[in-house]
Amino acid sequence: MFIRLSPVRQNAKGQNMKWRLLTGRRVPDVLAFVFDAAKDGQEVNIGTDSLQTGRHTQFCTVIAILTPGKGGRVVYSREVVPRITSLRERLSKEVWASVTIAMSLAPRLAERVTVHIDANPEPRFKSAEYVQNLVGMVVGQGFRSVIKPYAWAASHAADHIVRTQGLLPRHEDAA
Repeated sequence: MFIRLSPVRQNAKGQNMKWRLLTGRRVPDVLAFVFDAAKDGQEVNIGTDSLQTGRHTQFCTVIAILTPGKGGRVVYSREVVPRITSLRERLSKEVWASVTIAMSLAPRLAERVTVHIDANPEPRFKSAEYVQNLVGMVVGQGFRSVIKPYAWAASHAADHIVRTQGLLPRHEDAA
């Protein structure tokens, strides 16, 4: 059973999440954007990363559709919440944000969706303790998953946006 979401994701407070291209231009209907960008059979890669900043945790979810030899299309959404101190909770929220988007795409693209998990399986990293649980969250919903070092949508694309954009700027709500 798949959950049908509105064209824009809603955060925990029920507020609409704003999707944007890397240029900053808004994407009013993220589902239509993804379906159009993946109409020729392209893979859809979804990843989320987070950043602790002061009293806040910022999440950035990226949907990347690559067309080999021609480049790709990327759309992202950010959310700022009160600081989450538990690594387990933060990683779970990252993965669930990606899975939620994957579920909204599943009726048309299920077999082409891969969820990227920003967790490292090497024991020297704290996230290694949670890798199996995080992969289980994704696979349990019927999607493919990849972890570091192959989880580029989360560990590179979303990471880049979350680090370069910082907290949501005041002008984000305008226009």
